[in-house]
Amino acid sequence: MKTRTRTGLLVTAPLLLTACATQYVAQVPPSLKCEPPAVLMAPCPAPAALKSGLTYRELLEVHLADRQQLQRCAAQQDDLRRTINTCNARIEAHNAELAKAAGKKP
Repeated sequence: MKTRTRTGLLVTAPLLLTACATQYVAQVPPSLKCEPPAVLMAPCPAPAALKSGLTYRELLEVHLADRQQLQRCAAQQDDLRRTINTCNARIEAHNAELAKAAGKKP
């Protein structure tokens, strides 16, 4: 009976000792997700279709309307570009933080 107890103790002792050891587990924060606002992702409107028989005044009105749409589209693309650059900077900072944390091990 004593031999079984000793054998059982010898088998379970290493398991118990490894359970008490401290183990380093790296914690990885969730990755960043950048989603620009839907307004910035909307496509720019197509130019107005020209119908036949337009007067010069009507042609100028269509031209001015298209020009305004083009200016709004250019502003939208600038906003989208800034949003993406800001997002990329955040991702780079996040990755640098992960690389720094990976370099430090207790």
